[in-house]
Order: sequence, then C-alpha cells, then structure tokens
Amino acid sequence: MKAISIDGLALWSPGFPNLAAWRSGRADPDVIKPPCKLVGSRLKRGSSRFANMLGEVAEQSCEAAGADVTQIPTFYGSSLGEIETMVTLLRMLYEEEGKLSPTRFKNAVHNAASGLVSIGTQNTAFSTAIAGGSRSFETTLIEAWVYLAVEGGEVLVAVADDRPPEPLASLNDHDGLAVAFVLRAAAEGTTLSNLRLEPEVRRFAAVSDQVRRNCASPGLELIDAVLTGRSGPVALSPLGGPQMVADLAFGE
Repeated sequence: MKAISIDGLALWSPGFPNLAAWRSGRADPDVIKPPCKLVGSRLKRGSSRFANMLGEVAEQSCEAAGADVTQIPTFYGSSLGEIETMVTLLRMLYEEEGKLSPTRFKNAVHNAASGLVSIGTQNTAFSTAIAGGSRSFETTLIEAWVYLAVEGGEVLVAVADDRPPEPLASLNDHDGLAVAFVLRAAAEGTTLSNLRLEPEVRRFAAVSDQVRRNCASPGLELIDAVLTGRSGPVALSPLGGPQMVADLAFGE
C-alpha cells in the first residue's frame, strides 16, 4: 500500500489527561474520567468511561491535526469494548430481578463510542468499530490504511481498552489507555510506509507490563518513535507472534 502521513497524536489514561502529561511521567490522581467535551452531558448519560476515553482522544487528535471532527471518517478499535457496561447489565439481570436499564443497554454495543461521538458532533461520515482482540491496534490501523488507499483524504484512528471490572480484572489485568491519530493519504511530513509482517521487532517505548497488556499499547511505540524522531521500523503489534511493522520517516 502507498505511504500515508500521521499527525495529531493523542492519549488519555487514568492519571494522564493528555500526551504531555504522559511524557512528564507524573500521574495526577484526580484524573479519573475524561471530560469528552465534544459530547453533551445529556447524550453522555449512561455512557462508560471507555466510550468517553475514545471521545476524548478523538477530540484531542483532531484539534492537534487541524482536522474537522464533524466531518472526518472514524475508525475505532478495542479488544474488550463496552465490558464495564456489559458487566453492569449482567449484574442487573441476575441481582436486581432481571430489570435492565434501557439507557445502559443502548450503550452496551461495541460501536457505542462511534455512535456517541458521531451524534455528539453531528458527523455523518463513515465510521466503524473493530474488535481485533489483543491485535486491535494493528487491525484498526490497517483498515484505516486500506480506506485511505481507496478513498483518499484523511481519517481518525482511535484505539482503547479500559481496565476490566470485577470479576474480570484478575483474568485480564491491565491499565486503561486510549490513543488516537489522524492519518492522511497525502504522504507528506511524518509518514508510514512498507507495511509488512516480521518475526520480531525491537521495542523502544518504556511501558509497564500492565499498560503493555492493553490492546492500545502498540500505539505508544508509534508515539514514542514520532516524538523522539526515530525513523525506521516500528512495531504495531503486541508482544508475541508475528509482528506487523511499518517504516516511519520524517520529511520537511
């Protein structure tokens, strides 16, 4: 596939409201839920922190890249999706006489964040929500890359997983993390090219094991490479198994 450009790096994680805070390495314990200001409070009623994480990084990314959040096609990825909402509904089903909240029920689908942001911004452009397990970051990026190869223009890619609620936390223990980028078909500035599989690729980003287990964590490798000006191959896959790799380059 043709080379594409990457812009608008964005991040949200508990304790870290944005990419600058993450780079500082100093967590703020008061940062618990993202503001997600592009969606009104009434529309957000009953939405999960996960959905608001995706909305928050979508807003940050478009603002940083100068992209129009009301018109840009959007690609959302997650391994667990609305797991918090699903656990809440199951508890209501088995512990509260089987009565389910209609508001929570509509927010239980995998593309709830896509709908939340699309409605909140009145964006009628193409949108999709992808579940690729631990490889959700690379599958979402690949789908966006193919879209650009066919349609051109620019797209938003946002990938996240929140910390699983009990009783699932012990089975899939990781910290919450959301990352986002704006990708463009015009290969100018900072670019990605030569998408391919390799047996293994060196990792550079300093990431804890708990964060590394989040499906969005390969995005931190890409963020680290862009911010440090490190050209060359970048791993887009989680640890273990064949690695999806792209070459990062910096233009004028």
